[in-house]
Amino acid sequence: MDRPTALDLAFLDLETPQAPLVVGWTLRFDGAAPGVAALRRWIDARLGGVPRFRRRLVRGAWVDDVRFDVARHVFAVSAARGTALREVAGALLSAPLPEDRPLWRMYVVDGVDGGGFAIVGQAHHALVDGIAAIEVAMLLFGPEARGDASWVPSPAPSPAETLRTTAAARVRALAGAARASDALLGSAVRAVEGVVAARGVAPSPLERSVTARRAVAYAAVPLDAVRAAGARREATINDVLLAATSVALRGALRRRGDARDALRALVPVNVRSGDGAGGALGNRISFLPVELPVGEPDPDRALATIRARTAAAKAGGDAAALDALGQAADALPGAGRRVVARAAVRAVPFSLVVSNVPGPPVRLELLGRPLRAIHPLVPLLHGHALTVGAVSYDGVLHVGLAADAEVVADVVDVARDLEAAFDALRVADGPPQPGTTPWRTRARERRAAQRAANR
Repeated sequence: MDRPTALDLAFLDLETPQAPLVVGWTLRFDGAAPGVAALRRWIDARLGGVPRFRRRLVRGAWVDDVRFDVARHVFAVSAARGTALREVAGALLSAPLPEDRPLWRMYVVDGVDGGGFAIVGQAHHALVDGIAAIEVAMLLFGPEARGDASWVPSPAPSPAETLRTTAAARVRALAGAARASDALLGSAVRAVEGVVAARGVAPSPLERSVTARRAVAYAAVPLDAVRAAGARREATINDVLLAATSVALRGALRRRGDARDALRALVPVNVRSGDGAGGALGNRISFLPVELPVGEPDPDRALATIRARTAAAKAGGDAAALDALGQAADALPGAGRRVVARAAVRAVPFSLVVSNVPGPPVRLELLGRPLRAIHPLVPLLHGHALTVGAVSYDGVLHVGLAADAEVVADVVDVARDLEAAFDALRVADGPPQPGTTPWRTRARERRAAQRAANR
């Protein structure tokens, strides 16, 4: 039986009318847009590799939709002349997913600025996380068809089967929670400390939900330039993304009269085991809280600070502990699971999510048309108005920003500031200055990481 995990279900439990938890993407292709009938045949021939895209959630299990028809999921739209792709994508990604069918939808968009065409898609976070979404892209837009065109839905499990499977899963989850008790206790202590520390700190202007209408914006930077900027400080691509985001948010906050020095971001972390099960759909992520130095205007100094803070956060084991908490929640009935999910969100105060996912390692295509760019949309939890998502593909780091359209109406300006911060980091990528030998830099960063870990 295909049973969702507690984390899968948490993304259903936590959504609100203003904050549907839907993962989105904008894919840009070269060439003329295919007809919708051809696109439906292409997608339908590959759905055997992603069976949950033909399933609905019934009595705690993903079961085949007996009414499944790809025509109820794949559509075609034309952009009005002069309309930016981000405007079309924002409108499409704002529409709620119908609950009477599998929780995904896709549009082929022609007439876009810059030539070519786009695929704008969305799937509920209960179905996929960022890593799983890339797996889906590999299956749907890779060169080989996978699956059986003669698919016939399987019967839904009986209530007795569902009960037996759920009971067995809860027993396993209880055993896992017992093994992870030390990690869970440490995570609980740090969560309490974080809540206490957050008292008296005014929420940032980005911590509001007004509407489900989404505004999106895009940015891009050569991947080699990002690597080079990080190498100067022994930082990762993710560190460079966080540093550029921090500088961009400094401008966004100051436009709102907010001159704070720090802003907390949640960074999703892949916790798949690497044992070959990574291709399964669903969610195998945890989260790492990182303080962004938004008071620092210099991108290079911001990168040095973030490099030390991410190192300290990883050493603290918070991501592993939160993963253990999510797996332990599998032992709880629905009401208890929802309490844990909401408590976990409150226990780690944050202002936005910044996500970075490695993209497909090979070039993808659709009906002979090459895929040029992938811009993700990371969903907004209730009470939050901005997310930043990045995917590396074909030598470029592609970034997608998603915003509550009423709260962050200047999301395009934030994207421009983000690209400017990336450019500044590239300029800063030069020979070390006198007195900044590599061993001195590493020693300072180790001391900074130790101070951060001891706070």
